[in-house]
Amino acid sequence: MAPSSTNRGRRRVVLLPLPYQGHINPMLRLAAALHSRGLAVTILHPETRAPDRRKLPADYRLVTIPDNIPPELAASEDIASFVFELNKNCAAPFRDYLTGALREEEGEDGRLAFVVADVDWYAPLSVARELGLAALALMTSSAARFLVYMAYPSLCRKSYLPVQGHRSRKLRIYAVEMVGDKVLEARPIANQQSCMCGLSDSALKKQT
Repeated sequence: MAPSSTNRGRRRVVLLPLPYQGHINPMLRLAAALHSRGLAVTILHPETRAPDRRKLPADYRLVTIPDNIPPELAASEDIASFVFELNKNCAAPFRDYLTGALREEEGEDGRLAFVVADVDWYAPLSVARELGLAALALMTSSAARFLVYMAYPSLCRKSYLPVQGHRSRKLRIYAVEMVGDKVLEARPIANQQSCMCGLSDSALKKQT
């Protein structure tokens, strides 16, 4: 869809949400905040689960890029494989889009200011930075998950991760004491069953 004339000459931000509603909605709230500050908005989205253009504000631009995701993978609950496949397949189309946008940034779409991508879009974030664009990652999930991201390097340095030499598939749950992004201690929880109340019965069976 052609951009609105109200966007002509405005600096443009490109937003790349992950194709899950819980990730799209926070990105659209950020888009509204940026738009209110005078930025033109482009929503860049893989073809799989692309939002309905009619439900976006009239002067937002929606661009879809090919992802080549098999329908059975898109319909599955294998989120990790889906996200990995998206990153692998969308890196090149994302690069092509950004390269074209930079080449045409003096046109009616306005100058490209920066890119905001969901934190799980690690490949497109790398592409944007390689092209010299400011690229920001948006964490759309809870503060607890953010702490996991912050703790991961320290847990690897302390050899808690990856788990080595385990023969059992039984789930191990640790209580982690942190200060900032530093792990002070990680100790196994004795009553692990009580910590699994959020898991489904089928998930528990897979872990035991």
